[in-house]
Amino acid sequence: MPAPTSRSTSSGSRLAEYGARMSELVFRRRAELEIRAARIEAELAIKARSEFLANMNHELRTPLNAIIGFATMLRDGEDYGLSAEQQRSYSEYILQSADLLLGHINTLIEVAALESGRVEINQGPIDFTSLLDEAIERARVRAEAAGIEIKRQGECADLLGWGDAERFSQALDHLIQTAVKLSHEGSQIYVRASRSGSGWAEIAVRDEGDGFTKEDLYEALEAFKELHRGLDRSFLGPGVGYAVAKTFVEMQGGRFHIESRPGQGTLARISLPPAEKLYAAPPEQEDESSAEEAAERDHDAA
Repeated sequence: MPAPTSRSTSSGSRLAEYGARMSELVFRRRAELEIRAARIEAELAIKARSEFLANMNHELRTPLNAIIGFATMLRDGEDYGLSAEQQRSYSEYILQSADLLLGHINTLIEVAALESGRVEINQGPIDFTSLLDEAIERARVRAEAAGIEIKRQGECADLLGWGDAERFSQALDHLIQTAVKLSHEGSQIYVRASRSGSGWAEIAVRDEGDGFTKEDLYEALEAFKELHRGLDRSFLGPGVGYAVAKTFVEMQGGRFHIESRPGQGTLARISLPPAEKLYAAPPEQEDESSAEEAAERDHDAA
């Protein structure tokens, strides 16, 4: 076998050198793109949070201004010549605005806790029937103020789920309050506690609002996103309600499902595994694949 010539050796060295330089250039270019992508993502996150806080600033000021205004009129009632009936009405407006303001403050606290990862989950059996009754009662003042009726459908005794009662209640409050926010005066919101086809304890909330397109619904499930309908700046979107509810439910092993169509309202369902099956086995032993299949069957049946 003939020995390689110096020319072929030189060509091979140049080829190896060229390949090494190309690899280095590709590596640098990839690193630059990753840095740029990370920077863009960070900028978008900051912008989204700024927009969210700006929107929440509007949401906080509205009820606070109402409280100050009506409280001032009550204080100076003699100057305004207010009747007893007017004084009662203004007192009711103050209570309604205070309830709305408290809801916004709680949302800010919950979002901050979720972002920082400081949310603790304490699981145990949850009575879905009692939990739903309490949530309806908490939302009644705001619903009545908006001229909206919350209707309870069906009864399911001994309906127990396994999860964190406090976090699940917060998720349900967000669903009902969001439904109130999206509903028109004179419409109805339907709520139901039942057992799904897979045996999970479930609560469904359906409104008669304008509904969403698939794109808008996707945006609604992302925290710090607020929808604006064209030039309408009245902040009638769902805020962070759906996103917070979804996070609270899924972080304790539950399921969150939502469907909506423009002009047909929105249906949101949250569910937890049955408590009676988990007294003997911890929640993490549940077969995730079978849970996914059950969720799909539930969605198809709906």
